[in-house]
Amino acid sequence: MSEGTGSDLSRELGIVAVFTLTTGTMLGAGIFVLPGPAAEGAGSAAALSFGLAGLIALVATMCAVELATAMPKSGGSYYFTSRAMGPLIGTVVGFGTWLSLVFKGSFALVGLGWYVTEFSAVPILGVAVVGGFLLTVLNWVGAEKSSWLQNLIVGGLVVILGIFVGKGLFATDRTLWQPFTAGGVGGVVATTGLVFISYLGVVKATAVAEEVKDPGTTLPRALFSAVVFVTFLYVAIMLIITGVMPLDDIAESTAPIADAGRLFLGALGGAVVAIAGIFATVSTANAAVLSASRFPFAMSRDGLVTPKLRQRSSRFETPTWAVWLTGGVMITLVLAFRGDVEGLAKIGGTFGILVFALLNLTVVLLRSAQPEWYEPAYRVPFSPWLPLAGAVAALLLLPFMGRLSQVAAVVFVLFGIGWYAVQLQVGEPVEPDHDIRDLLLGAQYRQSIEEKASKSREFTDLGSHVLVETFEGETNPLLCTLMNAFAEEFDADLEVLAISKIPPQTPIVEPVSHADADWKEPIESAHTLDRDEHTVSFEQIRTHDRGAALIDAIREKTELVLIDWHDPIRKYHFRESHVDEILRSPLPVRLAVLKYRETGDIEDIVVAAATNPYDRAEIELADAVAAATDARLTLVKAIDEEAAEEAETSAREYLTDLAKLTDSPTETELLRTDDVDCALVKRANAADLLVMGGPTRPDRIREFFGQTTDFVPAETTSSVLVVKEPGVQVPLSRRIWRWLSRPD
Repeated sequence: MSEGTGSDLSRELGIVAVFTLTTGTMLGAGIFVLPGPAAEGAGSAAALSFGLAGLIALVATMCAVELATAMPKSGGSYYFTSRAMGPLIGTVVGFGTWLSLVFKGSFALVGLGWYVTEFSAVPILGVAVVGGFLLTVLNWVGAEKSSWLQNLIVGGLVVILGIFVGKGLFATDRTLWQPFTAGGVGGVVATTGLVFISYLGVVKATAVAEEVKDPGTTLPRALFSAVVFVTFLYVAIMLIITGVMPLDDIAESTAPIADAGRLFLGALGGAVVAIAGIFATVSTANAAVLSASRFPFAMSRDGLVTPKLRQRSSRFETPTWAVWLTGGVMITLVLAFRGDVEGLAKIGGTFGILVFALLNLTVVLLRSAQPEWYEPAYRVPFSPWLPLAGAVAALLLLPFMGRLSQVAAVVFVLFGIGWYAVQLQVGEPVEPDHDIRDLLLGAQYRQSIEEKASKSREFTDLGSHVLVETFEGETNPLLCTLMNAFAEEFDADLEVLAISKIPPQTPIVEPVSHADADWKEPIESAHTLDRDEHTVSFEQIRTHDRGAALIDAIREKTELVLIDWHDPIRKYHFRESHVDEILRSPLPVRLAVLKYRETGDIEDIVVAAATNPYDRAEIELADAVAAATDARLTLVKAIDEEAAEEAETSAREYLTDLAKLTDSPTETELLRTDDVDCALVKRANAADLLVMGGPTRPDRIREFFGQTTDFVPAETTSSVLVVKEPGVQVPLSRRIWRWLSRPD
């Protein structure tokens, strides 16, 4: 074996070659072995089971084609999932997909032995081993030669099965189809899981995408037509078998297609179908070797397996070691299972179902994140609902695949995880350098931008107001500035409260309706808004329960509660405080807590965050303050020094898009650092006002501070505004009232 060092494959497969390759991976031993147990489980409705399995396969094919036209690289489902979800999941999928094809190829080789013995008394396993070796050699000498054989085999198979269908449709006895659903709906669903293995090859055909001419056009046409054609053929064959033979006879037959052929094709029918069986099993095994060998080739290019598996033959330009490894394992499984067709088929089918589901989910994830490199020539319609439905439908078949295959799947998943962990320590650098968390974060960024763009300046009610709570009537210049800015932002009136907490044993006298002038005057003098459009009201409250008093002051039209905070701004100081009462209440209002540190005029405002997207409140309130003070607004995000390039690209795009949604001139900064919190503190110290947001979690409303939000505001020397979106949904009645109050 002479090898080259290159790792790119030549493009030589056209639409006919891809169609026959895809058809060959589906037209195989399954349709010659499974009609018996399928009819036993679902009766004549087994044809419906083949049709349902075909529909699930068609959805997965759509997803595979979208991914393949965006990433026309050798490796198929492995390459797609690894680029979307990272090398760990890619390793598991790569091994799982490779093994599903290897098991299916071994299954087909045993079937080849069965059909050859119809003509000659030779050992079944001997035929399987020799056939596997010859097909391995054929695939080593070139995909073009392999596809030429595939064209010949599939052509012969289609002719024979076409004769079977053409004659059989006129020979059926419709009374034999009654009752059509002998096994009930449950039988149809269970049988769908049984026959699903017949369709596994369709997605695996995308493994040769790197060798396809014009993949954007060739792959959709070839794969879709192959799925529709094979599904029609399967349904027709099943209807014919159940229409010419009683169900009991079908269940007892070891070769139901051949037995059915004898009934309407005469004595020659058995021989014709036996020849078709040879064609089918050779076609399946050949396609399995061709497609499966591309998975270790692709994994080797990413540093997940030995570099030898990415070496090409300098003479044939095929992945030498990958082809021979695939063929060798396939032959070994034939001998290890001693021809147990059902065991081989079920294990391979289970891996295939998992891959189908993951492919569908990969499309959903990539569509949500929209990384800049993702530009498929074909897009699945009705996304994300159609891919999600396909994934759920595929996973629902797993309970019907048998305990052995389910255990084997778990074992190989654990093996893949362990292999990846070892490879990180002793192998080459792996690709890609990102994982599913980076893509999910990109999806969150994209969703955040879309939400902010659609809801930007979605204010609000006529007559809405901002509720401001001062500490014992004390004020500061920044509080007054924020009051004016937020009143302008929400087009709201101001309601200022001075809440005084008195000891429980002290009786509450009549509340003071007019506040003392010594705390009211600074606010009045700082009120720069148009008094005809924005009114300011004052109220002084004496209470035993400060939190309850503040909650009682929140009304239907309250848009924001602004609190002047004098205690240390750390998480544990807020717990059991009146702010905590607000957080635990079901009131759908924004909350802003100001910690003033006498930093002087506001000229530089920093909106800081670690990895998660900003809340709307952070951006809109910071933008309002910047507009009111003519301050410079900077969006700062810090990511880990070791973060993947994908994460940095997503973060930069997010900041750029977010800056376009603000009214004030806005700059962006992305910091790479080994200590995210300290980097944000350092950047905040250089500003006059730091704005940060707390996590909004409906199941944990009182968790105002995340880890970063707890540390950074406490450590910085700048003034801090910590904001939080409502933890609950705005009531429907309020949303309707807002809509009715909206000016024309």
